[in-house]
Amino acid sequence: MIYEIERWEKPTPDEMKSFVHRKKAKKGKLRESCLVFRKHLSPLTVYKYLFARFGPPYGIQTLTKSPNDSDNLIHWDYLIKAGSDMLWIQGGNRDVHVFVSGRTMKSKDWVQLAQTLKKDFARCGSEMAKIGSTLEKWSIVSNRFAMIADACAGFHNVLIDEVEEPDFAPHKRNTKAGIKRYQRQVKKIGERATRVFSASLALDLITPILAESFINLIIFLTRKDELKRNSRQYDHYIRQPIDTRVFDLHLKCNCFTGGVDPNSEDFKAFKRVMDRRNYNLHGNIDPAKDTIETVYFDKFTPLYERGADPILELFRKKEAVFDVPGVLSRYHDVHSFLQYVLSLIEKSHRAELEMIMDGGEFGFDVSRKRPGRLFAAHEAMMLMPFDYDDELNVDWR
Repeated sequence: MIYEIERWEKPTPDEMKSFVHRKKAKKGKLRESCLVFRKHLSPLTVYKYLFARFGPPYGIQTLTKSPNDSDNLIHWDYLIKAGSDMLWIQGGNRDVHVFVSGRTMKSKDWVQLAQTLKKDFARCGSEMAKIGSTLEKWSIVSNRFAMIADACAGFHNVLIDEVEEPDFAPHKRNTKAGIKRYQRQVKKIGERATRVFSASLALDLITPILAESFINLIIFLTRKDELKRNSRQYDHYIRQPIDTRVFDLHLKCNCFTGGVDPNSEDFKAFKRVMDRRNYNLHGNIDPAKDTIETVYFDKFTPLYERGADPILELFRKKEAVFDVPGVLSRYHDVHSFLQYVLSLIEKSHRAELEMIMDGGEFGFDVSRKRPGRLFAAHEAMMLMPFDYDDELNVDWR
């Protein structure tokens, strides 16, 4: 009767209770089978089908899961009576777990069950469509700000670990041991220079992008209804110069208690960082800013003002180019400004915004123009010795 889907029934409370305690009631090994569908059955379609036939989920996992929370391993489940057999269908994050109690299922049996179920979708199509129309449709949007912030944090950690300058003093190398020690010193300083150069250059270039992505995310999440309704106005606003966008936040967006003060130290520091952006972005050269040392020449003869070890001095000059303290200072200035902007947002809305900002992705309900955090920051799944439909050696056609 398991394949006579039209005769499936919702079990009584007593039958559900008996199913839960089936192992105690029956001695010996139970005849049960399980298969996880992650290819040949859609969680959405199966859910609409079962809801259309049996109403809202009523299974054991549904009753015990965390309410008002999407952070669950199993989100819904149904117990279904199929003659003398019982089916337990569970919906995971991206798969459907089907347990059959009362018989042992072979690969071909699972194929027959899936094909029979799909055929019955057509019979219940109109009811399934009604259920589908009640569901909220959310787009999962990549949070560029969070991705950029994570990258910046990684570069920042490298520079913090290397914030102290290495020892550039040349040591005695008039012995074999001294030469080896000098070679180790040069190697260590050279490896550090590679790490610091990449991190300082990347962080200095990305810090202004971090700031701009933050402002654009705040605008998107809090923009007023007229900007939601009029995409041309919204596009025009986010293409304005960064300072124009910043000063208009309290005019164009909801939840702000006041505007950004142009005379505040937080804004002034932020403005200095943004003003440097084009200079760095285009690789401009300014001898007044970029000079790291002076050398004199008598025709082709170089004459330095100060003596030093040539190799160690080469790395010492690179330290000035890296400007680690300046890079870190500008990065911290941007973070201070971000906190300053957040402090201008009503406290009741700030926590919700920060929750969305922290995730690598967030949801957006296009019909209602509403953003939201859909899932927890972590991803979880059960590592159980289950069989999966796409791993069976069987023809699904």
